[in-house]
Amino acid sequence: MKSLRLWIGLLALLSFAAGGAAGALAAVKMFRPAPEAGPFTEYERELAHTFQLSPERTALLHVLIAGYERDIERVKSSHMAHTLSAMEPELADLGRWYGEQIRDKVLPPARRAEFDSPSFVSTWTPPR
Repeated sequence: MKSLRLWIGLLALLSFAAGGAAGALAAVKMFRPAPEAGPFTEYERELAHTFQLSPERTALLHVLIAGYERDIERVKSSHMAHTLSAMEPELADLGRWYGEQIRDKVLPPARRAEFDSPSFVSTWTPPR
């Protein structure tokens, strides 16, 4: 009889421990903070919405924006010792290049003139 009580107690203890571990894992997954959006996320959303991009074009835009963010970080880190004025020409060139890529490769041909027109004013502001 004693050994049966020992097994029951051991089984109860094991069940309690397994339930606690499962609860802890579930709590970690439920309360994990959402991945932080990048500084260009809102701009990406705005372009996709404004130009009603297909999923394929939206995916291409996402790749281009991610590349742009990486290139900006590369330029910033390579110019850390220089002043901001030393970075501005290279950043302006990058901005023009990526703008051309978005216009020529992402936007539908019929909407490219709208992107270039002065009437298209983005509400997005670049990160500082």
